[in-house]
Amino acid sequence: MSMIIVNGEVYWLWVAYEPYIKKYMLMNISKDRTTLRCYYFIKKLRRLYGSKYTVYTDGADYYHLACRWLRIKHNVYDQEDKNVMENHTVHK
Repeated sequence: MSMIIVNGEVYWLWVAYEPYIKKYMLMNISKDRTTLRCYYFIKKLRRLYGSKYTVYTDGADYYHLACRWLRIKHNVYDQEDKNVMENHTVHK
């Protein structure tokens, strides 16, 4: 997730990206970054792709809780994966 500013207002860009196949799975923009917002984003991912996948994140609490509520496996990515993610989502 990245903060973006549009017309002086702060928004949050939620991005689900699979770096090893170089595919954007889902994107969303919101005014908040709450556990509930995260829950709905991951719920939509689950509806589109199923629950057999693992969600990798930077470790923010709302990801962990949302994945637990949805019974989806969650891991915090390491520095190498973080670099891959940021190179593909922030700079493209």
